[in-house]
Amino acid sequence: MAFQGWLLKFGDTVLPNRYIEKYDETPNQRLELDSYRDSATILLNRTTSPYFKSKMEVPIRKLYYGEKIVLKAIVDSGIINAVERKVRLTYWNSEIMDYASGEFYMPDIKYTISHVDQYRLNMVYEPFTITLIEY
Repeated sequence: MAFQGWLLKFGDTVLPNRYIEKYDETPNQRLELDSYRDSATILLNRTTSPYFKSKMEVPIRKLYYGEKIVLKAIVDSGIINAVERKVRLTYWNSEIMDYASGEFYMPDIKYTISHVDQYRLNMVYEPFTITLIEY
């Protein structure tokens, strides 16, 4: 599938690019299962898992309260297990130059509110990062 103009899709909902400051990915990470040197300690022998896992760190720009509500709804549309913060994600994989899908863990996010407008019932969230680690 060719690039379609978006980077992340939670469930069936595309995250609009206007929320993203940049896209930082480590696609197809290799997991070493075992390694050893031969008897002469010359050659390194590695056993690597055939299953590759990706990781993304996605900085989100400063958001107003209403934008944060929309972002939460988009992320929640991909939730498989809320307690484990497990999400179904389709993402642009720059190593294979195509989209890939998988199940990802989303660690805790630290939010900072920098301004509250009590008259307009609004607030401003400072930029924060969403990290996604493939299972």
